[in-house]
Amino acid sequence: MRVAVIGSRDICGLTPDFIIPYLPKNTTQLISGGAKGVDFLAQKVAEARSLPLLCLRPNYNRYGRRAPILRNYEICRHAELVLAFWNMNSPGTRSAILYCIRHGIPVRVIPVEK
Repeated sequence: MRVAVIGSRDICGLTPDFIIPYLPKNTTQLISGGAKGVDFLAQKVAEARSLPLLCLRPNYNRYGRRAPILRNYEICRHAELVLAFWNMNSPGTRSAILYCIRHGIPVRVIPVEK
């Protein structure tokens, strides 16, 4: 199962051990955006679990200021499940969650503190 791990960039203090219990047993690939915060933890989880990581970065040259939000949508489209570690404030994560809901992509929201 292709699992996207997304979330707020300003979340700190979490370790890969916090994310691992949320991964389905049949996870075959992680998908992330390559930013700091939760995206960085996704990379560490992929390394710890020897899972391939698809890292989709924003294309600022092509999309300008909309690049991060469009990248978030692309991450969701590649996933069979989206795990959203959200501080209940980040507009980018919120937008990705709503995108999943609108497009029928399974999403699980895990509230976290900054």
